[in-house]
Amino acid sequence: MGQGFYLVLPLLGPSTLRDALGTAGDSFLDPVTYVDPSLLAAGIKTVDTVNRLSFKIGEYQSLKEASFDPYDAMKNGYLQSRQSKVKE
Repeated sequence: MGQGFYLVLPLLGPSTLRDALGTAGDSFLDPVTYVDPSLLAAGIKTVDTVNRLSFKIGEYQSLKEASFDPYDAMKNGYLQSRQSKVKE
């Protein structure tokens, strides 16, 4: 199976079809998914997401400033990064 087409998911960011399906499957393996009540689980995931994104706050701004077409630059960067991770 190939990587599928490139897409940008709201709130989740860039992905490919294969990665999006994998992320949905991975949610069943995440222990936080099974925390009760579900509002607590949503809060834990939100804090984790905000924490991860806080380390990357300036990367998108510098990408926009450095490239002629930010969408194409993000797409190429994501696909190259994904391809290098698959080869490892």
